[in-house]
Amino acid sequence: MNVRKVRDVTLVDLGQGKTMVIACDSCGSVGLKERDVLKVPPFITGKYTTRVALLEVLCTGAEVICLTNTICNEMNPTGQEIIQGIEEELREAGIGKVVLTGSTEENFPTVATGLGITAVGLVETEKLKINNIKSDALLVVFGQPKVGQEVLKSSRDDIVGYSLIKQLLKEPEVYEIIPVGSKGILYEMQELARNNQLTISVNKDLEIDLIKSGGPSTAVIAAVSAAYFSRMELDGNMELLGKVWL
Repeated sequence: MNVRKVRDVTLVDLGQGKTMVIACDSCGSVGLKERDVLKVPPFITGKYTTRVALLEVLCTGAEVICLTNTICNEMNPTGQEIIQGIEEELREAGIGKVVLTGSTEENFPTVATGLGITAVGLVETEKLKINNIKSDALLVVFGQPKVGQEVLKSSRDDIVGYSLIKQLLKEPEVYEIIPVGSKGILYEMQELARNNQLTISVNKDLEIDLIKSGGPSTAVIAAVSAAYFSRMELDGNMELLGKVWL
């Protein structure tokens, strides 16, 4: 069995033209417990931690089939509220019947909120949008990197939605889609170029912060053809980052 790690996902070649995609995310000290640093309802913790893992899998073109939640707190009330947030994010992503399994901490009292999410998906190997750039491409970012209170204060329009991801996945001239993680836009651009064995050039005088953490993947990068870019309707929530070439 061929198993490999690319960026933040693990790919398992299952044979017969199928690939399993696995991604995870963790969140600590974000909740309403005594030692939590960012005070938010556990519902929010569950929702946005789930978002990160889901986007990592969905952006490869895979369909999510299973989600695990490792809750480092008691089931009632913290765990129940976290699970409600997880279920809400699944609904927003349009994911219906999915196996949701997990565990809570019932042996010891906890003073800070902790959560881990793992998402598992399946995709036809030939449709996998990863290490998929075969010619020169432009890199475009959708959304803005946001973290902490910035996320809580943002409107839905400020955060990349699942509908955009689904739209991009349908386009053959969109070669790859990468959620922006805690290491920022520039890191993700560099990893994209390295994994595809490409040279990268970054536009000068960009307004967007290339180093800032993307928090719960509030922004995504897409590698697209020049022809597709010319047909795109540019708006304030989109910016041309640069290009990659062979």
